[in-house]
Amino acid sequence: MDNMTDEQIEQLAQRVAKIILDQLHEGLLLDVQPDDEEDLLAELARCMTLMAKYLAEEQYEKCELLKKKIKTIEQKLKNL
Repeated sequence: MDNMTDEQIEQLAQRVAKIILDQLHEGLLLDVQPDDEEDLLAELARCMTLMAKYLAEEQYEKCELLKKKIKTIEQKLKNL
């Protein structure tokens, strides 16, 4: 099983924060539905928070499921 390290979680958190800050500074893209992007970012933040909690509790099976969900959300964000 491929588990995320604390460093990888931190890098992912920084990427999400950068996306959010960039969107706040530049405004939302005109061809993107704001609610969709906001919902994806909120879900990504929720998943990352849960991932940190489950890692601390050594619940690695739940971490693996969340990792897959995080990758899916990231792909959706890239395709916006």
